[in-house]
Order: sequence, then structure tokens, then C-alpha cells
Amino acid sequence: MELATPDSAILSAVIFNALIIPALIPLALRGVKYRPVGAGAVLRRNMLIYGVGGILLPFIGIKLIDSILVGMRLA
Repeated sequence: MELATPDSAILSAVIFNALIIPALIPLALRGVKYRPVGAGAVLRRNMLIYGVGGILLPFIGIKLIDSILVGMRLA
């Protein structure tokens, strides 16, 4: 990911987690609406929405936070 330093990488990951976890609480509290759909369709949909977002978003967020920290000379 070409982050600036190991210290800034750790700080960026901690900041990302501190921001994303409270942001996900409303999603968890909302729950899941029941739809009579097969298990395969539900799995595909959830993997597409939450799987891809769960894999790509942290990398993008941590890199962005690292760039901000380095730009502000905090790391």
C-alpha cells in the first residue's frame, strides 16, 4: 500500500477502525428484512455488497488517512 512509515500505518488503521465501527452500529441495529429468497441468492447479494466493501474499503480508508496524516506532518 506504500504507506509512509510503520507508525503511520498503525495510527491510520486505529483511526480507521475508530471511525468505521461506530458508523456500522446503525446498520447492525436496523437488522435484516425477511424476503422469501433462496439461500444462494441471499449469499451472492450479501457477498457482493458486504464482502467487496469489507475487503476494499479498509485499504482505501487507511491509505487516505495515512496520506492526510503525512500531509499534516502528524506521522
